[in-house]
Amino acid sequence: MNKLKNISNSKLLIIFFALAYTISWIGNLFELHSILPPGPLIAAVILLGVMGGKTAIKDFLSRIVRWRVGLRWYAFVLLLPMTLMGLAIGLNLLLGASFSSSFHAPEIGDVLVTFILIMLFIGLGEEPAWRGFALPRLMKNRSVLTASLILGVLHVVWHLPLLGLEYHWNNVLPWAITTIAYSVVVSWMYVHTKGNLLLPILIHTSQNVMGAFVFSKAFSGSDVISLWWLMATSWWIVALFIVMKYGKNLGPEMLRKKLTYAGMEN
Repeated sequence: MNKLKNISNSKLLIIFFALAYTISWIGNLFELHSILPPGPLIAAVILLGVMGGKTAIKDFLSRIVRWRVGLRWYAFVLLLPMTLMGLAIGLNLLLGASFSSSFHAPEIGDVLVTFILIMLFIGLGEEPAWRGFALPRLMKNRSVLTASLILGVLHVVWHLPLLGLEYHWNNVLPWAITTIAYSVVVSWMYVHTKGNLLLPILIHTSQNVMGAFVFSKAFSGSDVISLWWLMATSWWIVALFIVMKYGKNLGPEMLRKKLTYAGMEN
């Protein structure tokens, strides 16, 4: 235990990602293209337990239920994915795409049930670990932007088992680009909400719900691929705007230092 507590930050990150990938990918031994979304959370909790015991785990998990942030942030996480999706769909139609004949508006009840399931299994399983455990440690001696880009790439790698199932040669690149831009946007939100972990869960859930009910069903064939690229462009416009406005730390330097220290304490 003492050896792990005194391990270097870079080695701890390697152990975390190796453990997160292993737990998440273990299902491929039994069924190809399997991925366990709670793998990153399980890995983070294991390492926190070894390093700091029950207290570290409790402190970490308590950050997930800190709901007292401004209402504008809830609006942001719920509406941004919807807005970007709407813009991408509108542009796709203007460029000549046509809605799939089988596409129809989903039932509200179905959307709510799906939202809750994705939030509890995917959003909760991934985001607290990516933003609450990995990001602060990646931010040590790095700008928030650089840490976000690294985390975005590692997040893309985590999805490798889904290649050939959800991601193929013609959509993997725009999807990966979107994921990296998403990482920058969520890191900016993380910085400006003092390390809140509930909001990343909600924006991840909102993005996946939009994908489940709209993205994968609205178009077919080459029209879907053009939508992928329009979505990637939309997310990168938001990410670049944030970088241009707030700089490489996506906010004040003192916030980066404070969040780096606080995040590494648990």
